[in-house]
Amino acid sequence: MTGKRRDATATRQALLDAARIRFTRYGYDRTTTRDVAADAGVNIALIKRYFGSKEGLFKAAIADAPRSLGGAAGVPPDRAAFAEALSRQLSAGAWPEFGEHPVLMLLRPSADDQVDELRRRALREFTQQVLDATGGPDDPERVLRAELLVALGVGVAVIRSAAGLQPLSSATAPELAGPLRAVVDALLGDDVVPRADQSRPR
Repeated sequence: MTGKRRDATATRQALLDAARIRFTRYGYDRTTTRDVAADAGVNIALIKRYFGSKEGLFKAAIADAPRSLGGAAGVPPDRAAFAEALSRQLSAGAWPEFGEHPVLMLLRPSADDQVDELRRRALREFTQQVLDATGGPDDPERVLRAELLVALGVGVAVIRSAAGLQPLSSATAPELAGPLRAVVDALLGDDVVPRADQSRPR
């Protein structure tokens, strides 16, 4: 029974991985369940078994995005390690199997409120990963700053995909590491003042 359970888990994950690649490259409408099953090397009927439908598969792929993009190493232990990990994720050619950064899957248009909520939940999880890696309290000021950092990462992916702006589009991880470390420190360094302690204009 354990072996069967492990095979089912591996098959489900293989379908998720194949779906994420297809949805990132081609979007929802141009992705077919037949293609996803073929890429995963399994029978198309297993998509119905594990996900119910193409829509269910898409929702599961979105929900799985924070874990898959976080990598096997998990959340980096500090700001320096986080900036280094971010530079690798945002560097040119970092995701050759996708053709472009897989976070773009979260930006695909949808008329489904549940899908939109899953997108927001995934982005909130990315924000929490930033907060966990950089330390400090999760007060509104730090959450806002973490969201700005997530937006920066998404913006890099969009510009590289849509505009090919240079030198950003071809920047390597070592080239990005310094600037990204400066941004991370500026937004979420130890000297960040909580919103509650700031004087507000009258």
